[in-house]
Amino acid sequence: MIEKQYTIIASTGFARAATLLVRAACKFHSHVFLLHQKKCVNLKKPPKSLIDVMSLGITPGTHIQIRAEGIDEEQALQTIEDQLGRSGFTKS
Repeated sequence: MIEKQYTIIASTGFARAATLLVRAACKFHSHVFLLHQKKCVNLKKPPKSLIDVMSLGITPGTHIQIRAEGIDEEQALQTIEDQLGRSGFTKS
């Protein structure tokens, strides 16, 4: 299991980032979770996971954690980090 914390820096909302997270997580065998304020969302259950992520109320300046557990956990976390960073949603 690996986990990393990120800060949301985008001021345009989190809907597009939620979609990126779920799409990226579904590409891997590992279980991938988003943690925010003691709540945990499984990112590999679309479309339910999209609704669950949006219900967390993530806003600019918010800290989130992404956790990956499984055989390709490092690659999964790195891919998610790259996509969110390139899109300007997070900084680690």
